[in-house]
Parts: sequence; structure tokens; C-alpha cells
Amino acid sequence: MDALSLPEILFFCLVIIISYAIRGSAGFGGVTVPLLAWVMSLKTVVPMVTFLGILSSAAILRTEYKHIVWRDLWRVMPWCAIGAGLGLYFFKVLDARTLAKALGGFVMAYGLYSLWSSNRPAPQVKLPMFAIAPTAGATAGFVGTIFGSMAGMFFAIYLDLLKHGKNEFRATVAGILLGLGLIRGAGYVAVGAFDGDAMIACAVALPMMALGVFIGNRVHANLNPLAFKRLVAAILIASGVPLLLR
Repeated sequence: MDALSLPEILFFCLVIIISYAIRGSAGFGGVTVPLLAWVMSLKTVVPMVTFLGILSSAAILRTEYKHIVWRDLWRVMPWCAIGAGLGLYFFKVLDARTLAKALGGFVMAYGLYSLWSSNRPAPQVKLPMFAIAPTAGATAGFVGTIFGSMAGMFFAIYLDLLKHGKNEFRATVAGILLGLGLIRGAGYVAVGAFDGDAMIACAVALPMMALGVFIGNRVHANLNPLAFKRLVAAILIASGVPLLLR
């Protein structure tokens, strides 16, 4: 982070606060990596977001672990490990510019889909139930390891199909994300991704993350879910454009 200018450092702090305010208020934190990729290398951002994700999931489980549906957690975790292993290979061999362009395409596609789906009923998933856990786990592990975010949406689809209650849903998805974060974190350590820049970014981001989660908890009750979903979709679409042009 030594190479960042003062405006870029302020932008970094603002993105972390807003991203984790979003996560604290609505459970969605997918804008962190696309926005920070404007000013930082994904090789630094992705390990940092993994570290923050482990801590935020652990904070939720500190009081909510008793609601975890362990059967559904263990059903998906082996597939997460397979997807994470494949994603780690591409994270290691691809350069930062190629990763940024791939992320730009991914977030724009997801943003457009999210905006489209906000204007019509949710589509019915046609996959048979026995295929949901392998598909969600492997895809989330792969996407989360390469891009450092957005794995949660695949787990949300998986758990939503299982019709869990609110408390069980939140605790189980936090448990899955914690497990995936630990797998990814171990992989990043193994390939040397937690270098000096990543460790400094983690240290600077930690208090910003705590402030963001605090703000998110305060504003949670006042959110309009539909307007919020559309806002996040617009942010993702806008975030993808400069990444594709890098």
C-alpha cells in the first residue's frame, strides 16, 4: 500500500467501510473486490478480503453457531475444497491484469443478471437436488478463490432451496463461508500470496471493516430490499467497465 496516493488510501478506507456496512446490513459484500481493483492489484486485494471474510464470519458465529445445520454444511464443503483448489491454480498462474479483466466480465454479467431479476419473479432452478451441493460448492470455491468475493450468492441459492429458517440460513452460510475462507487462506499462504503488501492491507482494513459492520447493523431496519438490490447491481455493472478496460 506504500505506492497508493492519499486520495487512493482514502478511497480504500471508504470502500471497506461501505462494503462491510452493506454486508452488515444486508449480508451482501460483493462490491469490495471490484472497487478496490481500480487502485490495487488483485494479488493483494483477494488475500485481504479472504482474511476479513474469515473474521466477519467468525464474529457472526460467535453467537449464532448453535443454529448451524451441520448436515448441509458438510454436504457442500468437499466440493468447495475442489473448486478452491482449481481456483487457486488459476490465481497463481494468471497475472493481475488478466484477473482484473476476468473479474470485470464476471461482475458485469452478474450485475446485469441481478438487475434483470429484480424486475421479475425469481426463476425456478431446474437442477435436481442431488446436484445442487456439488454445483454450488465447486462454483463458489472456484469463483471465491480467484476473485475473493461473490461466493456467498451460490451458497444462498443452495440454502434457499433447502427452505431453512432465517436463523439457520444465516448461521449455516456463515459457517460455510468460514470453512471456505480457511481453505482459501491456507492455499494463499502455501503459494505466498500473503506478502508484505497483503499483510499491510489487512492491518489497515481491519478497523474500517469493524466500523462498516457497526454502521450496517444500525441501518439494517431501514433498508428497502428491492431498491438496495438494484443499487448494488448498478454498482457492480459500473465497477466492471474500468476493469475490462485496464
